[in-house]
Amino acid sequence: IKTRSIPSTDEEVDQSMEYLASLIRHRLNTAKTASDASDVNPSEDDNSSNPLDDNEITAYKLAKGRFTDLTTTLRGEHILENLFLPQQQQQHSSIQHPTDIRLIQHAINTLQSLLVYAMQIGVKGSEEMQKKMVRHLFRPGDVDPQLQQVSKKKGLGESVESTSTSAATTTTITSYWTPLWNSNSIRLLKYFRNSSFGIQLLATMIRKRTCQGAFDLLVEMGVWEFHEDTALLRSGFPVMFLEEESLVAREAENNTRDPDATLGLRKDLRHHKIYTIDSASTLDIDDGISVEVLDNNETSEPRHRYWVHIADVDRWAPRGSKLLEVAERRGTSLYLPTATMPMFPPNMSAGIMSLESYEDKCALSLGVELNSDGSIIPTSIVLTPSTINVDYRLTYDQVDEMLDEGVGYTEEWQIGALLSAATKRRAHRVEMGSTEGMVPFPIPKALIDSKFDEEKHNYDISLKIETTHNSGSNMTAGENEEHYDPYASPVSSSQLIVTEMMIMAGEAMGKWQSEQPMHEDVEVDGRIQLPNELKLPFRRQPAPDFKSRAQEAKQMEFLYAMNKRYPHAWYCRRFFKPASVSEEPGVHFGLGLECYVQWSSPIRRLTDLQVHAALKRYLRRRRVNAMLLKGLPIPYEITNMDLGYDISEIRKLSAGCDDATTANGCISLKEVDPIDYSSGLGIIFAVRPIQSSSTNYWMYEYIRRKVDGSKDEVMFECIVLGCVNKERNQYAIYLYELGLEHRYLSETGKLEEGRRLWLKVASVNPRLELLSFSLASRSGGIHAQSTSAPAA
Repeated sequence: IKTRSIPSTDEEVDQSMEYLASLIRHRLNTAKTASDASDVNPSEDDNSSNPLDDNEITAYKLAKGRFTDLTTTLRGEHILENLFLPQQQQQHSSIQHPTDIRLIQHAINTLQSLLVYAMQIGVKGSEEMQKKMVRHLFRPGDVDPQLQQVSKKKGLGESVESTSTSAATTTTITSYWTPLWNSNSIRLLKYFRNSSFGIQLLATMIRKRTCQGAFDLLVEMGVWEFHEDTALLRSGFPVMFLEEESLVAREAENNTRDPDATLGLRKDLRHHKIYTIDSASTLDIDDGISVEVLDNNETSEPRHRYWVHIADVDRWAPRGSKLLEVAERRGTSLYLPTATMPMFPPNMSAGIMSLESYEDKCALSLGVELNSDGSIIPTSIVLTPSTINVDYRLTYDQVDEMLDEGVGYTEEWQIGALLSAATKRRAHRVEMGSTEGMVPFPIPKALIDSKFDEEKHNYDISLKIETTHNSGSNMTAGENEEHYDPYASPVSSSQLIVTEMMIMAGEAMGKWQSEQPMHEDVEVDGRIQLPNELKLPFRRQPAPDFKSRAQEAKQMEFLYAMNKRYPHAWYCRRFFKPASVSEEPGVHFGLGLECYVQWSSPIRRLTDLQVHAALKRYLRRRRVNAMLLKGLPIPYEITNMDLGYDISEIRKLSAGCDDATTANGCISLKEVDPIDYSSGLGIIFAVRPIQSSSTNYWMYEYIRRKVDGSKDEVMFECIVLGCVNKERNQYAIYLYELGLEHRYLSETGKLEEGRRLWLKVASVNPRLELLSFSLASRSGGIHAQSTSAPAA
């Protein structure tokens, strides 16, 4: 094999392109089912075929692992790798194997470029906006290959300064490929979106040189599904766990190290009757709740302490561990209509970390007592690492049934007590000005679920419309027929319990932090001490500014007075200010709280896990300082990472060593691995557009199927929420049956808020995320007043 640095002539580039094109044509001509050998990962030790030459072995080995995160399925990844499979190449004698390794590398890079080009299908927004979506992929030192142009006559690798004032004076290709023949190539391809070679390949194959042309080719090859999530792929979010990541997770399961138990911090709470309440499909259960009855010497009324138990993920993915690095690559779990992509491998997130029932589990538990008005008693807050054993794994529906049948007030009285506390908490937050009070009737939203049916060989799409809240009171048709929305499920009592208990835990954590002693002293009463401060990421949201927008505020009040519920909810949003994160406590207007720290989902959110690590380090340092005051040594099992400080000098002093480093008579202590709550935020911000795009795609596909399956026009009833653009007569509408907010260009001029219309689907394209409506023929699109349809 020749190993010159890169292709150096037009002829070599063309040879590489034709080589790849021939491989793809072979795949298209022999494409079979997923069970075919060409779709599975072969064994490198398979010697059943004819002897292979060095070129064939090199091509396949170079392709291995080069298409990670360029397809959403392992099958697609294997098809791409197996294009270069020696057995396949031997069956097609017309394929000429390059004798130069550079040409094979170029072919693989070109295929990567084609995939990235196809991902751009349906992309909307400016170039700046698109770069912002992948900003988290950038690393210091990355260079835009588009700035490194070279003449094809000079070769692909002879990077030169461009001295021409006209791009048309010379034919150029970027020097992007060979220098990035490493683990960064896919990341940078997605960031810079350089697709010049992919386009050249389409030309070589006489294919449409468009994103759609590239997409269609990949679908024909079986690499991508027709419903491939291109938004997910171009985002840079890891699609699958690498083999080495899964190995790290398996090793972590056997980790017996527990510094909290070593220091005597982990409390046994297995006597608590603990419930977990989640949807039936939830696998990563990260929170449980319980009620403790306390003695009350002052009155005959029992005192209750309400406990929230959160999975102790830091026990299995501590600071500095390889498993934590796996989580840091993702930053959050990703929930899509087609699948859940956990932050940790499934054996951890749905296994040893998850609070499954009837198993001893590690948790971080917080207990709190409430005043009669639902406010927290700050001095009652208890926080401790714990061992728990969940008694009941319940679904929301099961809890609602238990309450309806009275079981939640008798045999399982704790559930009734939790509902009573949750109701008080909701009333307290509304009194403090939360959005539940400002927006008593929020606009429902659809949850889309799309699962592949093996028998139908297609996706089944289901839709459920849910309301985030209704101020804690459930509404039925019998109570108020006029404003009853038949499509939206009312908020249940079980949802109220879980929501309020988690919000309570967030407020209690902020209050607990403010009650804790902080110090930077390294010596107390002649004894060495670790500095012990606790910094937490407080979520803050300022109150709306009604004074400077008095006219708009009057309109909002008018809509409320006229009982136009959904238009009022829509109008309120324009006053809400974005939330921010700060290490200084502050008011969170939306929640109606003086302070709030999010920490209840460490299996799913990296920031929550970081909070756990900070809390436990603080508790450990406090225990270690107490031991040092008593002259006790730090247990040898405790490490620098456990405490966040280098304790080697303290150990030397404890051992009586004379070489301990001191400054001005005091020991020198260095902080280790400070926690940065902003780390990973880039990919977390990138996740939101992925979820939105995926939800839109499947919503539009749901509508498309309705249109294709009906001979008549497909109509939906909607309500006008408000005007978006007066000049264009563009309005925000809400479609009841779909639980969808959308835009509509009025064909009849001005529309009043709250007006109901029947609209038909004018056009829908899921891949391009395009959906438009026009007036339906029914009653000219105007809903007859005699109907009993919703009027929220």
